[in-house]
Amino acid sequence: MLGKLLNILGKLFLCVLALLLVYVLGVLLINLRDKPPSATVIEFQQSWDNRKPVDSADNGYLYFLGFDVAKDADPKFVGEERVQWTKEAILPATEESIRFPQAYNDFQKQLPKEIVQLMDLCSQITATCINNIEKQRYSIIQWSKNDTWILDRYRQLIAHKAWLELMKTDIRLPLPSYGEVMKVQRLAFISALAIMHPDESKNIAGLLDDDLRFWRSVLKNTDTLIGKMIAVAAIKNNFLWTNFFLLKLDNSIRPAAIPAALIIPFTDEELSMRRCLIGEWFLSESLVYPLDGSGIDNFTGRLLLAFAYQKQDTLNKRAESLNSIVLELDVPLTNFEATLELYKQKAYPEKTATHYFRHPYNVVGQILSEVAPPTMYTEYVVRTKDLEAFRRGLLLIIEQMKPTSPEAVRHVSPYKTKPFALNQEQQSVTVFGLGNDARAQQTYYY
Repeated sequence: MLGKLLNILGKLFLCVLALLLVYVLGVLLINLRDKPPSATVIEFQQSWDNRKPVDSADNGYLYFLGFDVAKDADPKFVGEERVQWTKEAILPATEESIRFPQAYNDFQKQLPKEIVQLMDLCSQITATCINNIEKQRYSIIQWSKNDTWILDRYRQLIAHKAWLELMKTDIRLPLPSYGEVMKVQRLAFISALAIMHPDESKNIAGLLDDDLRFWRSVLKNTDTLIGKMIAVAAIKNNFLWTNFFLLKLDNSIRPAAIPAALIIPFTDEELSMRRCLIGEWFLSESLVYPLDGSGIDNFTGRLLLAFAYQKQDTLNKRAESLNSIVLELDVPLTNFEATLELYKQKAYPEKTATHYFRHPYNVVGQILSEVAPPTMYTEYVVRTKDLEAFRRGLLLIIEQMKPTSPEAVRHVSPYKTKPFALNQEQQSVTVFGLGNDARAQQTYYY
């Protein structure tokens, strides 16, 4: 009896072992070949290759790329050099991040201490910032008479009419000096507000308009998510500074100082995330391809990676994930609020070990795709769409400045659940976006 039982258990063990062996062989077999590029990957590549060319003289990106060089250097020339350098700097063996060969120039070290302090104070554009600009007006004017090369550089930057990013999108390459440019934008408005005359309108309108047009061009044409968010932040800053500039002007001349670019609604193309998310896919490509097992010392690890990771299939999954955001959320603004609410209700259940046992093809790629799910990008989409609400809110406040129409209602929020909050006692209008943090609202004054 015992012998028969042991015989049955032995056969059962052999069956389980055989099934396990068949499963392992099956996993190895199905992981022998990678997938071909998907239709979405091909579409992304074609969109990248078919970007509209821009004359180098008009391309603000080249000037932007060299913006941080020394006072006596030509930003555009250095930008062109850096583009060429990036084509040669990244080799298949390159693993770590690298830096531009030209020395970085910290313009703040060349500013008077009080100007730096004021610039730091005005990182938040508030009444406190504006009041301190007035208090430091003499210091700003004195500095402006002596050395304003960095402001001249910014004016030359925002005079560019086009934007095309020519540097390869690769996680190992350095980024342009986004933070430095944002600081100089702030400094340019501080200086202009301090030295403007009460009856001045033409020069102020020119600065505000050039600035807004430039950043709207970046918003529309950038190929990176960080570029998109920097443009969003710069445009919101422009709106806040515009509000305070207009407050200083008389009613009779204020209309002439309103930036022409402010009157134009944001287009679907400007608010679209498609172009920058395609750029995100190319960034993913630079992360995926180095995963070839060369950095793993032990044989078992290399073997597991060889049969559990497929590069192209991983890129295909990444492309589908990013494209799903475009397909579901790149809708006209009139439909966005309702669409976003439905999108947030979608569930993305966490995959268990059982899932990977039942779907053993490219397990590593599946896990990598879970690291950055589509929902991770929702807030970026919202911040971009909210720009139209902030634009309309600023136009409403301009209407409120008119003594003949204190109850203007022409400009309303694009969101039904987020109406503008008019505070007559404080003489302000607060605009609410659909985001979940402090960046989702702005307050304007009249």
